[in-house]
Amino acid sequence: MRLEGIKPSNFSGPALLLVVLAFMIFILGTLDFLQLKFITGAWVLIFASWGISVELEGKTLILKYAFGLLKIKIKWEDIEEILILNKLDRGIFIKYFPEIGILYAGLLIYALYSFFAFPRDLLLGYYMGSIGVIVFSLAILISWSIPFRKSYYRWAGLLFCFSLGIVLIWLKIRSFESMPLFIVWILLASFATLETDSTDYIVLKTRKGRYLLTSNAPKDKVERALKAIMEALSDD
Repeated sequence: MRLEGIKPSNFSGPALLLVVLAFMIFILGTLDFLQLKFITGAWVLIFASWGISVELEGKTLILKYAFGLLKIKIKWEDIEEILILNKLDRGIFIKYFPEIGILYAGLLIYALYSFFAFPRDLLLGYYMGSIGVIVFSLAILISWSIPFRKSYYRWAGLLFCFSLGIVLIWLKIRSFESMPLFIVWILLASFATLETDSTDYIVLKTRKGRYLLTSNAPKDKVERALKAIMEALSDD
């Protein structure tokens, strides 16, 4: 039975390895003057890491990734706890999935290094990629480090990232002619923050690690899916 409205996230397991590999290929691409083959390969791996469905077969949960080619099976006896992060006072992504935080922190450090390695007064394109990654990755890290119930702090963090981006642009080119492109990145970061506030997050704690399930479906669909999981878990 497919659990409608619920998908697995790429925050752990083999899916996270695909994300790590994608980031490494992307960095190689930037070092090699943004070669299309590297960038294309990185995006293919990112898309492959996204979960497509969660299915319940008897007492086994099946998480499907990589366009359905990668399947992770979780037996009920391996599940130790089920948590809904949105309902926890201290529900924080980084606490439960530090690996993804480390990944984005590494990306942030690399982008900062790339930005400050460039001399001043070069063409705009030399800086905008690094600034975009800095703003986006920092916004993600701030958003995932704040409890769900304190969303106003996340938006304050986003405002800080926007201000930081403006300062970085000014440090290098003393011009704001790139603001339209920069605003696009801010909108992407805003969308990610809004997505965090509007999504339900379900953590499966198992003997082999943690898995994250997400849903943007109406509450009734999510509740039905969770009820099915709990009934299967309690069924003797």
